[in-house]
Amino acid sequence: MKWFYIGMLLIGLLLLSYVFMSIGRSFRIVGAGHIWDVIVNKNQMMFRNLKYYSVITGACLGVAQFVPEMLQKRIKLTLHLPMAEQRIVLVMLGFGQLLTLSIFLLHVIAVVVFSNFYFPMEILLSALKTLIPWYAAGLLVQSFVAMICIEPTWSRRIANLIMMLGTVQLCYLSSYPGAYGNVLYWLLLLVAFIFPYSFLSLYRFKVGVQD
Repeated sequence: MKWFYIGMLLIGLLLLSYVFMSIGRSFRIVGAGHIWDVIVNKNQMMFRNLKYYSVITGACLGVAQFVPEMLQKRIKLTLHLPMAEQRIVLVMLGFGQLLTLSIFLLHVIAVVVFSNFYFPMEILLSALKTLIPWYAAGLLVQSFVAMICIEPTWSRRIANLIMMLGTVQLCYLSSYPGAYGNVLYWLLLLVAFIFPYSFLSLYRFKVGVQD
């Protein structure tokens, strides 16, 4: 988990550096007026290179956290600790989500600081309303990966995978700046709604449900 976290953090920093240098180069070559015209009148998202980084990060950290637990059957030993099973899984899920969220918050802070040098506040806020759903998708993927890994039956795993693809797609319906302004809070609530569903997989695992 540690090395996956460090790896995705470094990849994210390199990706941010590439995006920032590309935007800075565009400003030097064509000027601010042309760039603002492209964003405002042609609905171009200047940070589109960050689009799928979040889901890849969520998937990698989720796999790194839970696949070894299942393959090496450590989850069974963990559930026999003198602590409530729900609390154990809550700590595990919360730890993974906090690590992922720390990377995403770093991205948002970097984008805000960088954008203050090039864009007015209206363009920045519009971009954030598209970026935040992408990062929400990463948190959703991590929750679903945990759910799939803990789930003891393959039929339910496949069903959870299909549900994950359909749910995450909601965060990628549009790449226009500000496209999610009216539903942003609903997407964030969706992240909180999906999070506890891993407890259902935990219960099925505990009682020994089989295909």
